[in-house]
Amino acid sequence: MLGIGILLPSITEEFGLSYDMQGLLASGPVWANTVLYIPLSIWLGRFPPKLLTTIILLVAMVLLFVQASTSFFVILLASRFLFGITIAAREPARTLLMQQWFPPKEFMFVNALTAGILAFGLFGSTLATPYLLNLFDNDWRPTLYFFCGLTGLLTLLWVTFGRERETPEYLSQLTMIPKPNWKRVLAHKGLWLAGFGMFGVNFSFAVFVTFYPTLMLERYQFPLESSALVLSVNWIIAGIVGLLFGKLSTDWNTRSHILYVCGFILPLSYILLISTDSLPLLLMISTLNGVAWCFFPILLTVSFHLPGIGIKEVPVAHAFIFTNLSLGMAAGPLVAGLAIETWGNPLMLFAFMSLASYSIFGSAIAVKNLRE
Repeated sequence: MLGIGILLPSITEEFGLSYDMQGLLASGPVWANTVLYIPLSIWLGRFPPKLLTTIILLVAMVLLFVQASTSFFVILLASRFLFGITIAAREPARTLLMQQWFPPKEFMFVNALTAGILAFGLFGSTLATPYLLNLFDNDWRPTLYFFCGLTGLLTLLWVTFGRERETPEYLSQLTMIPKPNWKRVLAHKGLWLAGFGMFGVNFSFAVFVTFYPTLMLERYQFPLESSALVLSVNWIIAGIVGLLFGKLSTDWNTRSHILYVCGFILPLSYILLISTDSLPLLLMISTLNGVAWCFFPILLTVSFHLPGIGIKEVPVAHAFIFTNLSLGMAAGPLVAGLAIETWGNPLMLFAFMSLASYSIFGSAIAVKNLRE
């Protein structure tokens, strides 16, 4: 879903896409997340997490195959939208499995580990994608077939090693709340501020990850391999630093201060990343940007520590966080694409949209008074 930026020049060449159509293609799966995160969290929370995850992975693999094989842009767009539903459908299972296997005091580190694994995966895929394109003669289709096969391998590993753990304590808490009270969950002001932070920072990020390779190629003739290296360094640093802070930031007051620092660094680093074509300097700036993404596990953990939250209500609160995350990621490329088509000057618009990351200051306010 996030590797589309590296593939966009090849896809655009085949289909003749404008900037606004590129933005629509990039944001398509994320719009599905935005619309369906909360409804799916309420509905799918009743199903066994392992079975649910297995089915979702299989559907995702089929949709990747459809994307790679279609010759019609409308089918490519529709299959990417449906692919986004698999992302939204997976999260309720993940939050239930976390509560089966770990005590509340470990949720922060588990989310940091999850974000770290995601970052390492994105590091590898982002770095590898341009070389796969070169291997396949700049054809984006075999590259997607490769990731389709990789998803099949992950599905096999999950079926083999995935386990549930329904302890008596977990089952007793589960039966105390027959169904999630979504109105009570959404009454938490701190949840709204955390969601607002996720929206803004992912709005800026989505514009960056979607259009950065294209903008650098057009402005500086900056190779895709170099753009991929800049993006991948961001991921690897975010994963490492996120793990470190996930282990060391043990109270919410400290986490609040971390969010303030990250909110200051992120917009500045995005603007600097489009201001030069010096690869060593870009790698340094990308490293700084990656450090600032250490906030991600903190905001992922907010939904588990809301006052009075129940086991079945955690997926709903978590879905609200992810809805805002997805809304930012969906709106970013679409708004940026339309703005570039209307006013031109993509670099100035890119810099302006980076300022949305200041929303994380609101999240810093929200988490300060939470308790373990």
